[in-house]
Amino acid sequence: MHDPAAELPPAEIRRHFIVAIGASAGGLEALSSLIAHLPTDLNVPYVILQHLSPTYRSMLAQLLGRETAMAVREIEDGMVPEPNTIYTTPPNRNLEFRDDRFLLIAPAQEVLPKPSVNTFLYSLAETRGEGVIGVVLSGTGSDGASGLRAVKASGGLTFAQDPATAKYSGMPQAAIDTDCVDWVLAPADIAREIAGIVRTHGLIQPPHQGQNSPATLKTLLAKVHRYTKVDFSGYKETTVWRRILRRMAANRVASLDEYIALTRKNPDELGQLCKDILISVTSFFRDGEAFVALRRALEERLATKRIGDEVRIWVPGCATGEEVYSIAILLSELLGAGRHDFKIQLFATDIDQAAMNIARRGHYSEASLAGVDRGLVARYFKPHGDTYEISKELREMVVFARQNVVQDPPFLRLDLVSCRNLLIYFQNSLQERVLDIFHYALAPAGLLFLGKSESTYQRDNLFDTVHRDQRIFRRRDAPVSKSTVVSLMMDAAPPHRSVVPTKPRTLEERFLSAASSAYVPPSVLINAQMELLHVFGDVSNYLGLPVGRVDFNLLNLIRKDFRTEVQTLVHQAQHKRAAVFGRQHDHDKSSGAFRIAVHPIPGVEVEPMLLIAFEPVTVPDAARSDHFDLLPGLVTKDLEDELIATREHLQTVIEELETSNEETQALNEEMQASNEELQAANEELQAANEELQSTNEELTTVNEELQIKSAELGDANADLESIQSSVDYAIVVAGEQQRLLRYNDTAARLFGLSPARVGDSLRDVLAGHRLNAVLASIDEVIRTRRPLERQLTEGGCHYLLRASPRMTAQGDVRGCVLSLLDETPLFEVQRELRDKEQRLMSIMTFSTTLISVKDTSGRYEFVNPRFEQMLRRMTGLGAGDILGKTDQQVFPPDIARTFRERDLDVLRSGEASESREMLPIGGESVHFIALRFPMMSDDGVITAVCTKLVDISRLAGELGSAGR
Repeated sequence: MHDPAAELPPAEIRRHFIVAIGASAGGLEALSSLIAHLPTDLNVPYVILQHLSPTYRSMLAQLLGRETAMAVREIEDGMVPEPNTIYTTPPNRNLEFRDDRFLLIAPAQEVLPKPSVNTFLYSLAETRGEGVIGVVLSGTGSDGASGLRAVKASGGLTFAQDPATAKYSGMPQAAIDTDCVDWVLAPADIAREIAGIVRTHGLIQPPHQGQNSPATLKTLLAKVHRYTKVDFSGYKETTVWRRILRRMAANRVASLDEYIALTRKNPDELGQLCKDILISVTSFFRDGEAFVALRRALEERLATKRIGDEVRIWVPGCATGEEVYSIAILLSELLGAGRHDFKIQLFATDIDQAAMNIARRGHYSEASLAGVDRGLVARYFKPHGDTYEISKELREMVVFARQNVVQDPPFLRLDLVSCRNLLIYFQNSLQERVLDIFHYALAPAGLLFLGKSESTYQRDNLFDTVHRDQRIFRRRDAPVSKSTVVSLMMDAAPPHRSVVPTKPRTLEERFLSAASSAYVPPSVLINAQMELLHVFGDVSNYLGLPVGRVDFNLLNLIRKDFRTEVQTLVHQAQHKRAAVFGRQHDHDKSSGAFRIAVHPIPGVEVEPMLLIAFEPVTVPDAARSDHFDLLPGLVTKDLEDELIATREHLQTVIEELETSNEETQALNEEMQASNEELQAANEELQAANEELQSTNEELTTVNEELQIKSAELGDANADLESIQSSVDYAIVVAGEQQRLLRYNDTAARLFGLSPARVGDSLRDVLAGHRLNAVLASIDEVIRTRRPLERQLTEGGCHYLLRASPRMTAQGDVRGCVLSLLDETPLFEVQRELRDKEQRLMSIMTFSTTLISVKDTSGRYEFVNPRFEQMLRRMTGLGAGDILGKTDQQVFPPDIARTFRERDLDVLRSGEASESREMLPIGGESVHFIALRFPMMSDDGVITAVCTKLVDISRLAGELGSAGR
């Protein structure tokens, strides 16, 4: 059975997601809402990066811990993320993710938000790729925007909070402006969408290779081509499939048929797919060793240049501009101050307009410059809020343009083409064509710089290897059929384009074609730059192809003796916007006389066009006869004089134009200088404003946490008040100078306190009160820094006074905490118990019965005096000698064994027992009636056995005598 899952890499079947959430000012509210709505069983780790003050200890972990049952932890260096756990970043640390571990990094000293959301997202995108979900919530600035672009370029999914729901919309709006955000939702909806993505992932599969379904990759790419005019048929299928599957996951569709049906309902999805395929991420000086090798190769190339020469470089597929700016920095470092002696032009092209907009702005995050030498950053960048801006001089070296490297004509005479990590997305046939284009565009011995996974093996005959490991090649002078202008223009048509049958010409078109052949003089159609667009009739008598490289500019094709006149007539026609005519020319005897006419083409085209006609002139016979009668020398002299006068006049006009142009240029430079000064002042104000915004973010975050902390303190204070009021003893808190700070209801009744007396000295409050003796105890505690406890009696009432020092977190004494417990009822009960105990002891002491009490282990706890007398007569021991001892330690073995057995019977039965016993005392046998009974605790547990021995010897003797 065919397994479709086997056709995909494992990462496509199951992803281990990790969610990164960035926030700043106002982010606590959004974070709380997001975390509260996240399920706790998704088996996903969540990492929160909220901008914090470097010196403020955040309570974020504790605050978020209330919103979820998941564990919330602060990240430690080297920690491994665990599923269903939320991680927060400590203050004044940036965070990266390497080798499946968190790395805490000390940030640079610049005034930038910390932790950097971009830094973490860059590292996460690089290491986890398609398993990353990036989220940007409320905050000011733009941190996180470029990081989300990296996440999306690596195949991850991206979210931004809806600015309408954000307290501060700067960060989410900046992310949305990159055009790399998949979902713009409220925090609660983001949580639900994440849950849906994680739970449904794995259900999406590509169709089988042999599947007979109309929903094919070719069908989809054709729809994308029609909608966006971008042809991806030459891209590798694996690359395209990854992006398609990503869009399918984002739209919750499980098959390609469903996805194509979705594009029919929502054609904008085709544009989103196009953006996903095109998106790429680059970095400054990517692959440092490659740039070291490029520096050496460029140095050799520049050594062949003379002052005033051009240095032309093309970077196709420039993305967000890091590559082209890296090369610009490299050039500036190589040339130093001498760079002004050359005409440097760097052309950066791409078909991703959103990426080029970022490149044109030239603003980059701190994270994107992490690997750049700090000296280069200082020379070529300047801080601009939470980003770095490329220097103006470097920016002016680069020209950005939208261009399809496959279909549009290339730049020419190039010293270097840097096309890194673009060819890897193309199929072999398309790679061959692009290499042909590069060979044509490069100047002799020009350099080609490719990515690490790219090579020129398809066109080895066109390039020599300069540095194989770092993929630097040199153009070889080799004839290639496809490297001509004609073939490049013919091949510019996209491959696989359907052939459209030629439409039969209408009668009007046939008439116009015949009329132009019969009546229109030889003519050419040119644009405003005098480039040849179309030729009508035979112009071989007027135009010719020069030797060498082909150039279709009319001034290079027209005969030299007509060049000045044509240039003047074109200028006049453009200025007057009317037809102008030149003087009469004689060709030869076979061809008649003619004149040059220039006609502006009416219309609304963006680029104006002109028709250059070589009109025949009819000369009257008399004039012709007169003309041939003139002496040849005179005619030649007249023509030469006229030509000299015309050239002088033209030179005068040109000089006047140049003077006017110089004045205009000077005025323009003055305006540019003023504009630059205003721009510099504006940028300084913006930088100051952004620093204030950054500070405001930190203050807002701190304020939010303080508000929550204040609410917590309010709740804690209310709880404390409830606890104080619920106890039945008086509590008084005194501060420094014995000022009243706090008291409970019992203390208010006891001391007559009221809220109006808070803050007053206790000496004043308790003046004349019957319990003012507590003041001495307060003084003693504050002085000795030790707690005390003592009894206090006043007016027949008895109190237990406890006083403790009121300590601060630093261990300083700031007053005293006093409590007074009214023990009068307890004191009365204790006195009553003592009275009863004394009565009982008197009864037991003066009783004639021998009384003893033993615990359950048989140790004596009490004996009365009569028992002690018996003990002395038997053993010579007193009461103090047997307390704590057992019968075995006091009496002879047989007596001790009898006593213990009788005690155990009582313990087992739990009931009293009575027996007659005889003990040898003083050489006599004394008879006793022994009564043993258990002594119970309040909960019915036996705690001791009491034994009462009544001497019945005399009674036994009397009974014996009576019996005799």
